[in-house]
Amino acid sequence: MTPCPEEYVRCYTLEEWDDLQFLLEENDIAYDLAPMGDVESAIHFTWELLFLSPWELAYIAIPMSVIAFYVLTIYGAFKYIQRKFK
Repeated sequence: MTPCPEEYVRCYTLEEWDDLQFLLEENDIAYDLAPMGDVESAIHFTWELLFLSPWELAYIAIPMSVIAFYVLTIYGAFKYIQRKFK
């Protein structure tokens, strides 16, 4: 057997690699060989956002609604003051 290159932490035999792949597939664990790119991660985020459960959506929507209300109130106050002193 050839020695393992220095940049690898561990080298696998073909049998060990097959066992590892079987365990990963059996436990539904993703094992990506390449890191995810920017566009791919944005698409993945959008896809995950589309399929949130109703509880997760409420968990996100309620704080975002409160923040939007505060921001729009401050914006409306500034516009009112601008119109008052115009």
